[in-house]
Order: sequence, then structure tokens, then C-alpha cells
Amino acid sequence: MCLSKSLLLALSTIALSLGLFSCSHNVHHSDMVYAYGTFWEVHLYEGKDEDLDEICDYIAETSRVLDLEASSVEDGLYALNHLGQVNAHPFLIDALSLALEMEKLTHGAFSYTVGDLTASWLDALGHGVLLEEEIVVDLLQKSRQTSIKIENESVIKTGEATIDLGALGKGLCLKKIKAKLDQKGFTKYLINAGTSSILFGENTSKSGETRVEIDDAPGRYFYAKNGALSVSSNSRQSYIIDEWTYSHIIDPRDGYPANNVDAVLLYGDDAAKLDALSTAYFVLGEEYASELEDMGYHVAMCKGGKVIYESAGFLE
Repeated sequence: MCLSKSLLLALSTIALSLGLFSCSHNVHHSDMVYAYGTFWEVHLYEGKDEDLDEICDYIAETSRVLDLEASSVEDGLYALNHLGQVNAHPFLIDALSLALEMEKLTHGAFSYTVGDLTASWLDALGHGVLLEEEIVVDLLQKSRQTSIKIENESVIKTGEATIDLGALGKGLCLKKIKAKLDQKGFTKYLINAGTSSILFGENTSKSGETRVEIDDAPGRYFYAKNGALSVSSNSRQSYIIDEWTYSHIIDPRDGYPANNVDAVLLYGDDAAKLDALSTAYFVLGEEYASELEDMGYHVAMCKGGKVIYESAGFLE
């Protein structure tokens, strides 16, 4: 059985219509997995049921490793935050290594230690108030005084802040899945990791590409094939207080919700980096957007319901 209609995904202020796989192939293995706080759709147009099960199991396993509440995972993020040192799961080591790389690459706009600050802001905003300045200063200081050191299979944490890898976990999982699919020689698949990350294989139609239409930016679209899409936005989680919109993404440079843009959409070949970079450049905004093109990615940014920046990869 093949998909018989387009899949509509609401991603940020950008809603994407995907003209998905035609029914030229009879093989279609699909399942849904709840991981990383959202539902994943896994579609394979090659292979066997066992291949699908392997992918779904891996998604669930890595989600537990990075779960801040998974106290039963002795080599995961919960253990690191509470014990200060663990013999870490390989996925945790890879995630922390990527976090350290992104921290250096993004002008201070990416941080893996703002978990407590983010949680405090969301709690305050959820009650319709702003976080007190004294609390922001205190939590920001704790964030800056917290770091990790990786030694072979061991990870050591110093400082009091909670390490949170939610800004890159899904993307890294998708990157690992793509590597597994490449090893099997599979090229035809679609994995939708909730509302912010998608891994595209080849379309089963003759062109091999999937046309992605940006509904909230009429006339804009691009073609996806063997790549990944990541979106960071405030459309699904934002708060309005005194006619001012506050996002759920915190700027680690000053400790306050970022508001330079409403959405960042990135398309490229590395789902892990895209996930982290879309968050960081949501903080940085349009002024830095060209850097993403220099890295080889296609980028679009939105503000106030309008596209304020788009690379040549997005067509009219």
C-alpha cells in the first residue's frame, strides 16, 4: 500500500504541503513512534518489516537516552545531570560532542546548559507573567558556569545547571537513521519526526523528488531528495503578554526569549546540524542568515507572517 494523498504538516508559521510518494512501488512499511515528546511517522518503501522495527526501536532507545526524566537509564542524560559523571551511551556522547561543536559555531546563540532557564521561562509565561530579572541573572550565571568534559566513554559534568539536548536530539537521531538506511542500500523513505524535522529519501515517482510547498508564503516551494528539513518557530509554543509575543526559545546570551524572527526553515544534508542550527539562528535572526548559505544550506526566515529572507534554493 502506498500513500495516496499529500501529507500536510504545520511547521511554524510556514505550513508545508508535501507532494509525496506515488504508488509505483507496492512495498510500504509504516509505523508511528512516540519519542522526543512527539509522534514520529516512519515510512519505508523498501526492505522488510524487520527493517522498520529496527528503526522504530532505535528512535525509542535514543529518546530514552536523552530524556531528562528517564531515571532508569543509567548511561543517559538523566544520570549525567544527577550524578555528574557517567559511562555514557554512545548516542549521548555523540549528542554532547555535537553540542560542543555548535556552541563554538554560533556566536554564543546555542547552549546545552539553558534547560533550567528555559523551564523557568515557560512556567512564568504559562502563568501570564515575565520571569523576574533576578532569577534570569541567577540562572544565566549557573548556565555559564556549567560545562561537560568527554573522556573516551566517560562524561564529566561541572556546575549546577541542567544539560538539555532537546535542540538537537531529533536531528541527530535522523542522521543516524539515514546512515543505517545507507548501509542497507535503501533510498526510498520518509521519516517525519513530529512538527520540526523530516528526513527525505527518494520519491518513488519518476523524478525522485518531493515538491515541498510553503503554504504561508504563497508561491514559494523547493524540491527535496536525499536530504533533511528542520524548522524552529514560535507558532506552536508562544505566549502573548501585554501585546508582546514571547517564544519558547531562550537566547543564551542574555537569558530572555528570542524574538528576532518567528520561524527559521533549513534544508540540507545533515539533519543533526540542521536541528541545532535552526534553533541558534532563530536566536540570531536575519542578520546572520547568509552564514547558513555559506555552510551549504537552504534557508528561509519569517517574521510577522512574511518571508523576510530566503536563499536561492527556495523557488518562485
